[in-house]
Amino acid sequence: MKKTLIVQAPAKINLGLWVKNKRQDGYHELETYFQTISLMDNVTLHQSFNEGIRVTCNNSRVPSGADNIVFKAAKIFLEKFGIEPALNIHIEKRIPMAAGLAGGSSDAAAVLTGLARLYERTTSLSEFMEMAAFLGSDVPFLIKGGLAKGSGRGEILEYYDMPKNPIFVVVVMPHDVSVSTKWCYDNYTPSENEFKGRSFSMILEAFQNCDFAKLNRVIFNDLESVTLQRFPILQRIKELLSSIDDSVVLMSGSGPAIFGLFDDRRKALHAVSLMKGIPADVFVEHVCKKKF
Repeated sequence: MKKTLIVQAPAKINLGLWVKNKRQDGYHELETYFQTISLMDNVTLHQSFNEGIRVTCNNSRVPSGADNIVFKAAKIFLEKFGIEPALNIHIEKRIPMAAGLAGGSSDAAAVLTGLARLYERTTSLSEFMEMAAFLGSDVPFLIKGGLAKGSGRGEILEYYDMPKNPIFVVVVMPHDVSVSTKWCYDNYTPSENEFKGRSFSMILEAFQNCDFAKLNRVIFNDLESVTLQRFPILQRIKELLSSIDDSVVLMSGSGPAIFGLFDDRRKALHAVSLMKGIPADVFVEHVCKKKF
């Protein structure tokens, strides 16, 4: 009997992004804090009677062939364990595409961990991480999720305890704004200074303790200087979300998604109401931990 499995794939936000000098491999050295949130795709894995890997999605913009990161993840897993490919994968997309929220990377991580369950293969965390590293910088973090510091290209991870209290997250993805990650990094000029190092070192404790006043003073995303300058609507979104008391507002990754952190659901819903005149998709979520 052919089996079917549905796996959830959570989005991530970047709690600060410190972009350093360019490396010899073409990537930038960086430091960031990753946090998974409850905005999720659903990935359905179904053993098929037909040979090959078939990828479908409810969003026609998602590629269905070998270029899809989900297809690549399935291929890597099946080849590693010597399993003949006969698999259908369907992605129910809720995470906005090309938003700085790592939706595709999370889908790929869900495929790796899901296939281990579907085919009943005992796989260690280190094996998952090794496969994930071939797929992209964000994929290793999304194997486990939760809260982690990422360094190197983002693949060197150190995990931490989640915040003490609930934190609500409002994600705003503006319409008709497209940001190329490569363009963003290529147009950013790193500036090393002592202030950034001191600020970055204080982000984790402030976030874990839900000290939003302190977090506001120290959190930053270097790439905002590139993306917000090109797209003024992003600055407007930041200003509106920041008008709410005790909010923490930042762009995630290279954008264009902007998120606000709130210690109260009523504040989060008020933030949503402020977005009524903005052409954007708006989501009310919370921080969450994905169990490996």
